Amino acid sequence: MLERLSRGITRSFEILIVACLAIMGILVFGNVVLRYAFNSGIAISEELSRLLFVWLIFLGAVLASAQRIHIGFDTLQRRVGPRARRALIVFSGVLILIGCGVFIVGGYKQTVINLGNTYPVLGISYAWLYGVGLVFGIALIFPVCHNILLALRGDLDEVTQDLGDRIEKAAERIEGEAHAGDMATGRKP
Repeated sequence: MLERLSRGITRSFEILIVACLAIMGILVFGNVVLRYAFNSGIAISEELSRLLFVWLIFLGAVLASAQRIHIGFDTLQRRVGPRARRALIVFSGVLILIGCGVFIVGGYKQTVINLGNTYPVLGISYAWLYGVGLVFGIALIFPVCHNILLALRGDLDEVTQDLGDRIEKAAERIEGEAHAGDMATGRKP
């Protein structure tokens, strides 16, 4: 149940990111074409693109954390034993959770403060800009807590496995599945 919810949230974040990128691309490209070809433009292009870019970055950061593909510094973590590694993961997770609290409180306060302020051309509240901090802070809590729980349970390989190792294992799995499919259909690999 929890895994299905996690996949649904991840999928919705991916769809939102793709939508943000598509709208930004259309607006910016359309604005360039209109300015050079017709001496015109899309008035909301700059404000909306900027707003979507901010949302795209924060949603992408949550996805990167959930999929453990964010940039990390793990030299110390790789050189210590399992018990110290577990402590480092929990410690860094607690620091990130404190940061999430800062984003939640700050995002909420800025959203409330800016409810009455509107974008000059777009006409929507600046709360949409500052609300991303609130969404980011809340959404990041879940993958961080998941990593802490994995570390406390002793599943250090899953938490500390770097992206290269994960890609390599996924490629081996896909190759194995393809080979099994070839064997089942009688085709030679």
